[in-house]
Amino acid sequence: MAQNLVLTGKFLGAKPTQLVGENNFAIRSFYIDVTENPQYPSTPEFQLTGDRVNLVDNLKPGQQVQVKFNIDGRKYVNREGKEAVATNLRAWKIDVVTTQSAATAPAAAPRQAPAPAMTGPGQYATQQQPAAAGGGDDDLPF
Repeated sequence: MAQNLVLTGKFLGAKPTQLVGENNFAIRSFYIDVTENPQYPSTPEFQLTGDRVNLVDNLKPGQQVQVKFNIDGRKYVNREGKEAVATNLRAWKIDVVTTQSAATAPAAAPRQAPAPAMTGPGQYATQQQPAAAGGGDDDLPF
């Protein structure tokens, strides 16, 4: 039984679609970079088949993508007469991974008003207040 697997990486590019067999079955390969350690590059080849060959048409190299795929393999006898296994990563869905934009980012915390300036030890600077509506010298707002 095939498992549904997911891998995220940077899209590197795709080969042209090939038509194979008597029925002209469409097959297309593409590559993503999933390297975690630059010393050991990792670029698996995925295969698209049938009506899914166009899933990479609008992708651009460098885009971060999430590939959903199944592993498909079969035994065969090679030209030398030895048994071998052909393994394919058959992609069935590709999503572009988007980063969170400023419009959807959480709002920044409101800024606090600066503390009053100090004129001397323990003394706050006085601020000019507008005259009270009554016209008196009282600078209190109430």
